[in-house]
Amino acid sequence: MYKTSKVVFSPRVRKSPYFNSTVKYGAKAFSVYNHMYMPISYEGTVEDYKNLLDGVQLWDVGVERQVQITGPDAESLSQFLTPRNIKKCEIGQAMYAPFLDFKGGFINDPVMLKIDEDCYWFSLADGDALLWVQGIAAGYKFDVDVHEPDVSPLQVQGPNSLKLMAKVFGDWVNNLGFYKFKEVVHEGIPMVIARMGYSRELCYELFLKDHSKGNELWEILWKAGEDLNISAGSPNVILRLEGGILSYLADIDRNNNPYEVGLGWMVDLEQEEDFIGKEALRGINQNGATKKLMGAEIEGDPITVFNEESWPVLIDGKTVGSMNALVYSPRLDKNISYTILDIEHAQTGKEIIISSPDKDLKAITVDTPWLIRAN
Repeated sequence: MYKTSKVVFSPRVRKSPYFNSTVKYGAKAFSVYNHMYMPISYEGTVEDYKNLLDGVQLWDVGVERQVQITGPDAESLSQFLTPRNIKKCEIGQAMYAPFLDFKGGFINDPVMLKIDEDCYWFSLADGDALLWVQGIAAGYKFDVDVHEPDVSPLQVQGPNSLKLMAKVFGDWVNNLGFYKFKEVVHEGIPMVIARMGYSRELCYELFLKDHSKGNELWEILWKAGEDLNISAGSPNVILRLEGGILSYLADIDRNNNPYEVGLGWMVDLEQEEDFIGKEALRGINQNGATKKLMGAEIEGDPITVFNEESWPVLIDGKTVGSMNALVYSPRLDKNISYTILDIEHAQTGKEIIISSPDKDLKAITVDTPWLIRAN
């Protein structure tokens, strides 16, 4: 599945607090994400996917670095950065809150955690969003401190994740609401435990607040999960596409706005507060998006090769968009993909041609997601 190229580890690229554990438990391939090494495969994409569905899995997502905003203007700056109305967010609650540029394009698509009235975390996708936030804070003279705290997420994924979490941390986990979190100290390890994660499966995210405790936390969870069919895994492209989850820089980037990719619901143009991109988004909302993200199902045998770049989408020999991500889903027994299409062709049930480097692939457009959240 992977080419024979090697990744050479060096001090220039950071390691997460769980790095040694991922190597110990069989990580075979890594990528670089937010200037850090991220494990992306243990037994292989399909095998890791199946292991998750049969038990519980630990994902090292320490690469999801946090931007912490504190100070008198913490709420004002946080609101200025995102089109979401964050005043609806309470302490102990998380919220998907993308950063946009002044034209309405995605800078990053973090999840925001409201730690306190004057303290916010933004859990980042790939990119140098810390510099963006620091620049906006300085340029607009917000009275805040913006920095990267010592916080490193670890995700617990799969049907047995609640059993594992309750076994380790107590029965209170059973009552933790979706996108809610609680600060705890367990066996001297400080963390924030949140009911969320990067899949539509049952999942939790542990925001470790002391990098020196990473491998210790991993081993506590691993030992407790031995009778729950525990395995090591990583953010999985099959799970992502099945659940209709977007990956920044893989599926969307600065050339896309929320209305094109099904995220118009998060843009609050009626709120009194200003935010970056508000006027641009108002214009897009009035005039309509010119592109739209759609799902597509591709005919033929299972496709086991991942696309390394976007492939053109054709109708009647004319390019009408691009295919950005493709995978075979064992649960659906289908080849599924994301496409970005010109708006006049973005209709459910449309026959399209995806032009791969090897051959043309027949496909039909569908709505997403293929699978709804399991919890």
